[in-house]
Amino acid sequence: MQSLICKQCNSTLRWDGVSEVVRCDYCGTMYRMHPRRAADPDRGVRVGSGGVSPIETSRGAYAGYALFKSFIPDGWSVETNAPETESNLLAPLTAQVRYAAPDGNAAILFTGMRAYAHLELTPQTAQQQGQLVRPDYLIGLAYRDAATVCGGVIQGPPGLADAQLVSEDRTPDAWAQRQIEQTVQEYARAGVLNPGGCWARKVFRGTDGGRPILKQVEALITYAFLPVPPQEMQLWQMLQQSRMRTMSALGTMRGGIGLLGGLMNAANMARSGTMQPPQPKLRWTVHYVLETAAAEPAFRQAQADSEKIRESFESLPLMQREAERRRQDFLMRSRQENEVISNAMGQMARDRMASWDRRQAIMQDASNYGTQVMREMQANTARTNDIVNNLRSESIRGVNTYYAQPFGASSDPRVVEADVRWDHVYQNTQHPEWFAAHEGDAPLEFGVDYEELKNTGGRY
Repeated sequence: MQSLICKQCNSTLRWDGVSEVVRCDYCGTMYRMHPRRAADPDRGVRVGSGGVSPIETSRGAYAGYALFKSFIPDGWSVETNAPETESNLLAPLTAQVRYAAPDGNAAILFTGMRAYAHLELTPQTAQQQGQLVRPDYLIGLAYRDAATVCGGVIQGPPGLADAQLVSEDRTPDAWAQRQIEQTVQEYARAGVLNPGGCWARKVFRGTDGGRPILKQVEALITYAFLPVPPQEMQLWQMLQQSRMRTMSALGTMRGGIGLLGGLMNAANMARSGTMQPPQPKLRWTVHYVLETAAAEPAFRQAQADSEKIRESFESLPLMQREAERRRQDFLMRSRQENEVISNAMGQMARDRMASWDRRQAIMQDASNYGTQVMREMQANTARTNDIVNNLRSESIRGVNTYYAQPFGASSDPRVVEADVRWDHVYQNTQHPEWFAAHEGDAPLEFGVDYEELKNTGGRY
């Protein structure tokens, strides 16, 4: 039994910690309480018991909540942070969980899925790998196979001192092979080209702080090529035709008419090269990187524990809802971009019907149109970010928002919040400050004086 103070009469309130409503025994004032559920499914643990358990997030927007679950060795501590900052909507959601043995002789680091768009290395991009964001909101990074990823983990910070390769295996075990096959089947159903995957496991011997240890790094990667969109191919063909007309005109002006003009035209074309047609785009995904480090006597057991972790690791509903919101945001942006491309292609097709004398004017119009489109896309992106942030805030606080009638004479729209357990929320048309709610799929009929409110979907 907990003791609280009544704000009206300063007498003691008696609350059992479970009831949602408490009444003051002296003045009768009612208080709505918010008890913490003893078995909250979004809560996790920080110390393992030798089984599969939800993992409590240590810091960030989801501190105290469980986004993932996995096997945790008995007595081992586990720590994970929020996958990313609240405002960074472009980066993929990536889990990173650290497991540590109580005696300090073993540790495991699990880094979850991260998606990339292949970016060819050039002198301009060599120093910017992993920082460039592609138009489809994936991080631009040159493709690396699983063995290269494993080697990069050892070489990167903090790394091992005097690391020596002990063993290497590129043939996936049965569990890893099933993951690759399932992903390849999903890719094939999605209509992508040449899907595939690779797996690698490397074991190194070295020192960490002067102490000899063994470190195993394991990675699983899948990849596929996205077909060239028809609009992009049409745009390339139109640009190629325009370029050919320009080079032909330059050849005539520089070389004159006849055989000499033809030779000059051919020389100009050879000097300028040809425009390469668009190619299918490579997308690749690191499904996980699993690092296991331990003193040699404890290494075998740590290896066995790491296999249990990778096979049991799973995102919980809270993480799944967040990932789904990000996916919907990505789809919304993609639809906007496809619509912009379609409109631009239609405009360019109509421009092709114009006379050659109007070419410069048409190019200027297309430039202005592109500027306008980019401004519209930026405005749409800002609105989308507001919606995603509102929904994330509602998810954390466990509420839904609804459009409501104004409480006073003001005509400004109002938004009210209600606990997520209510499936239907109503407002009294005569007394806008009165509300009603109930659980269940079928709406109730409260009479003409009550009107059901519409969920805002984050648009406020």
